[in-house]
Amino acid sequence: MNPVVVIAYLGLCAIVGLFGRDRALGFGGAFILSIILTPLTVAITLLLTQPKH
Repeated sequence: MNPVVVIAYLGLCAIVGLFGRDRALGFGGAFILSIILTPLTVAITLLLTQPKH
């Protein structure tokens, strides 16, 4: 695999992780899930869930 593609993918996963920092999963959970699944899937899921109080 091209290293630029891997870095770009991990960058997208990190951005999704930042979106998830105020959710129940937190940054780490959202980051790991976006690596395992896809950043788009996790981002949509984060948009549909409520922030933690």
